[in-house]
Amino acid sequence: MQLRALHDSHGNITALAVSPPDAEPVQIIEMQPGQQIGQRMTEVEAPPETTLDLDDARQLNEDLSNLMQNFRVEIKGEKGELKRND
Repeated sequence: MQLRALHDSHGNITALAVSPPDAEPVQIIEMQPGQQIGQRMTEVEAPPETTLDLDDARQLNEDLSNLMQNFRVEIKGEKGELKRND
């Protein structure tokens, strides 16, 4: 499962994209309304306690919203990790 987070320099997540492992890489072609300059897209792993089911759209939306509200992206070298907000 590929999970990419759009976030600011402080790790605050503004959007998440999820796709199957064999999907083409996600690319941002142009700025979308509401997207701010200086945001980054980083591939991250979902926390072990989170199960993302692509077949249940309602539950997937709820799980992604939960991640956005309760986690931030922390960059370590070239990798990103989701860390629980304090």
